[in-house]
Amino acid sequence: MKTIMKNLWLTLFILFGINGYANEGMLIKSITVVKFPDTKNGKKIDKDGFPDLYFKFYDGDKKLAESEVKQNCKQRTPYSFSGKDMPFKINKNKTYYLELVDHDKDGMVRNNKDESISRKIPIVYEELMRKGKLIGYLMKDDINGVEFTIFVEHTDAETASGKKAYVKNIKPIDQEYVRPKNNVLEGCGPVAAAMIMGYWHTEHGYNIMNRNDFFNGNNHPWETIKEFRDKADTKAWGNQEQSATRKMKMEDGLEYFVKKANAQLNGKPKLKVEMMWSIRRWEERRDKIKSELQQKAPLILLLKKLPPCLKGKWVNATKIFGDHYIIVNGFDDEKKVFYVMPGWNEKNKNTTSGPEVHGKQNTSHCLCSYEEIKESDPSLIWIKR
Repeated sequence: MKTIMKNLWLTLFILFGINGYANEGMLIKSITVVKFPDTKNGKKIDKDGFPDLYFKFYDGDKKLAESEVKQNCKQRTPYSFSGKDMPFKINKNKTYYLELVDHDKDGMVRNNKDESISRKIPIVYEELMRKGKLIGYLMKDDINGVEFTIFVEHTDAETASGKKAYVKNIKPIDQEYVRPKNNVLEGCGPVAAAMIMGYWHTEHGYNIMNRNDFFNGNNHPWETIKEFRDKADTKAWGNQEQSATRKMKMEDGLEYFVKKANAQLNGKPKLKVEMMWSIRRWEERRDKIKSELQQKAPLILLLKKLPPCLKGKWVNATKIFGDHYIIVNGFDDEKKVFYVMPGWNEKNKNTTSGPEVHGKQNTSHCLCSYEEIKESDPSLIWIKR
C-alpha cells in the first residue's frame, strides 16, 4: 500500500507540480510591432504598399486565436495590437507560436489568401522567464525583418486556471454634493464611473479624467464627475437630494470619456465600452464578470435591488434612490464570493491592495456571495482594451 501511495503522489507531482504551479503562465495583453517589411520575394505585400496586419496565435500547428486587424500599416510606425481574441493565454511546459499576417480585404477572392509576414515565432514561458519576470519581451524574426514586443501579465496557478482574479489599485471615491448649490448628491453612477476611469487613468496611463482634476487617485475628481453628470444626463427628481443615472445614459457617459482618451493614445491599445443587460442569463453574466476580471478590467454593476451584503453594515439603505451602481473588482470560486466596492458613504478609504481589504469592516470594500449578486439581477457596464 505504501508503494502504491508513493507512486500516486509521484504521478500527481509530475502532472500538476507542487501546489499546482504547472498552471502558472502569462496573458499576452497586447503586441506592439516596431518593424515589418512591405515587400516579400521582390513584390509588394499589399498593392498600395501598406499591408493590413494582424497576429495569429498557435498551439503547435493548431490556430487558437487572432488579434484585431490594423489597416494600412506604414513602415517605421509602431502599431499596438489587442482586441478580438486577445489576451492570448500562455501556460507553462507548452510551446506556442505567434505569426504576423497580412489580411486580404478581398476575402480570398481569386485565391488571394492572407499572407504570412513573419515565420511562426515560438513563445515559451520558461524561455521568457530566463530574462526575468518582465512586463514586455522583445521578439525578432531577423530573416523577414520583423520585430515586436509582447506585453504580458504574469498569472499564478489559480488565476491562470480561472478560479480567481483580483484587480488592484482602484481608489474609493467619496460621493459629494454638487457645487455650488450643494443640495444634490453627485450620484452613485458618476461615482462608480469615476472609480473605473480613475483606475485606467492612474494604473494604465490613459488620459481619461478631466485634466482640470489633476487626478492622482487621492483627490476628489470634481470636474470629471461634473462633466460625466452632464454627458450621462444624471439628475435628481423633485425635492430629492439623490441623483439617478439611467443605464443607457451611463454607457453614453463612458463612451464620451473613452473617445477622448482614445484621441491621445501614445501607442497604447484603444479603450472601448461594453454592456451586458440583465435580460441575459445569469450564468452568462457571471462568466462575463469573471472573464473580464481575469483580463484586469473591473466592472460596474447596476443592481435592480440591494442585496443583503450591502444593507446596513456597508450602505445606508435609506439613501438608495432606485437602482444602485457598484464596482466589482474580483472573485474567488472557492469562497463563491465577489469583491465589491459599494460606492456610497466611503469611510476609512484604502486602495484595493488585495482581497484582505474586503474583510475589514468599513464602507469602502465588502464581500458579496455569488447568490446575492445573482438575486440583485445586475446589468454589466465596463471599460476594456
